[in-house]
Amino acid sequence: MVLLFILLSLDLVVLIGAILFTRDSVREQESRALKIGWISIALIIMLGTFILFLPGLRWALTILFAIWVLLFLLCLIPGKPNPQALKGTEGYIQGEVKRFDERDTVFSRNRSLPSGSEVYKLYYQMHPEREGRDATRRAAGPPLGKPGKIDKEYRPNVSMLKGTFHLPVTLGQNELVKPTKDPSPLPVNSKEITERVKGFARHLGADLVGICRVDSRWGYSHRGEIFYNNWEEWGKEIPATLPFAIVIATAMDYELVNGAPHTPSVVESGVNYAKGAYISTILANFIAQLGYDAVAHHFRHYDFVLVPLAIDAGLGELGRFGYLITKPFGPRVRLAAVTTSLPLIPDQPIDLGVQEYCGKCLKCADTCPSQAIPSGGKIIFNGVEKWKLCEDSCFDYWAKVGTDCNICMAVCPYSRPDRSIHRPMRWMVARSPIARILFPYVDNLVYGRKWRSRGVPSWIKYSAENP
Repeated sequence: MVLLFILLSLDLVVLIGAILFTRDSVREQESRALKIGWISIALIIMLGTFILFLPGLRWALTILFAIWVLLFLLCLIPGKPNPQALKGTEGYIQGEVKRFDERDTVFSRNRSLPSGSEVYKLYYQMHPEREGRDATRRAAGPPLGKPGKIDKEYRPNVSMLKGTFHLPVTLGQNELVKPTKDPSPLPVNSKEITERVKGFARHLGADLVGICRVDSRWGYSHRGEIFYNNWEEWGKEIPATLPFAIVIATAMDYELVNGAPHTPSVVESGVNYAKGAYISTILANFIAQLGYDAVAHHFRHYDFVLVPLAIDAGLGELGRFGYLITKPFGPRVRLAAVTTSLPLIPDQPIDLGVQEYCGKCLKCADTCPSQAIPSGGKIIFNGVEKWKLCEDSCFDYWAKVGTDCNICMAVCPYSRPDRSIHRPMRWMVARSPIARILFPYVDNLVYGRKWRSRGVPSWIKYSAENP
């Protein structure tokens, strides 16, 4: 009777897990996983029937359950933390890191080098090897080419897209906030003011907030993006920065991201860039009212590459595809930041197991339509050990579809919602080296390796026919 009770209890636990998995597969529109879920439920019910009515099979089923329990327990065995990850960006520096020149970004070369202008001539005198390719890409249009091209420029969604990007454009001229001189700077307790800053940021809409000491190596060396006819700024060296950074992340909606590479996904990008501009601008002004310097960094003004700052602020780790991977949202976030002289308490970098997991999982590389994501190992690029994305290939694809693609973000296993089934999987991957080896193969088996767009809510359908 004891064996019968144990077997039925285990069968019930597994059945509940299969039911939760199937329910979530319905909610996530995962057709392959849904089939596996229904088959699993049927098989588990059948096993329960065998346990009850075929006593002769109980010892064989005991062995089967023992194997399952053993695998589960093995995935609970903690390994040593990744010392590189716990050092933040410093852990991956393998040589001299030169500050990146903003003039070299694909965006600056596309929209801040008018043909025949003085800055055009100056830049291509320095980089003649880029002129031909850049001219071809520029002829295809601005960063998104013809917005919404993949959806035949469906006007309702293109209008949403343009509407969302209007706010950061409006706020972009207010990024630098000088402190008030009267009254003088407020004396602050670092612990208390850090709590206030984080609480205010969350109240404004930030889903994640972290603080780091600013590493100047992640700042741009020279100005390259010109948005407000301030051409005198082009090519100027960006000066030394403020000592602390408040890095915020806003979470992108799972359903809209799953429409990638169609327009719902880029609308959601725009929504979150707008949120980042709104939150960082208000935070910077709040800090200035306390009497301290502050600079907002968002879609229309960056002095820094924000992913390294986010890593040092403890928000996540760098993935194979160049995005930050966070604990609750995976790569489904957009970043903004405020640099400041306000004395704050920095957070510590974290280890989510991303480096080992991404080393085994190749979904983003296999699915990338532009083949911009490497399928091999890391390299040393500009003194940093990383997987090196081909930005030009990625950017070229944007012009083909008229969106920012987001397929790599959507297909990433870490992007799945923070629900009953995925939450414990993330927990185990963050702690167990065996889970990091095993789960990429399980994920490919259950969900497949290739990406297909999911349905989106009817209010953001991307054609007259598409739901």
